[in-house]
Amino acid sequence: MVVAELQTKVEKYEIRAGKCEAKAKEATDKAQQAFYEGLAGYYASLATDFRKILEKRTA
Repeated sequence: MVVAELQTKVEKYEIRAGKCEAKAKEATDKAQQAFYEGLAGYYASLATDFRKILEKRTA
């Protein structure tokens, strides 16, 4: 059960990161672009952290 929940979180944060990257590309000003790029980085980092935890749990 825990492994499935971790995988779900990885996928959720990867999707959010992708959406933020798309928003950054669509942004009309630099501040908005920087905001979404930062948010995408944050979500990508969370996905990476959960992926590492998942790898440890499945090893």
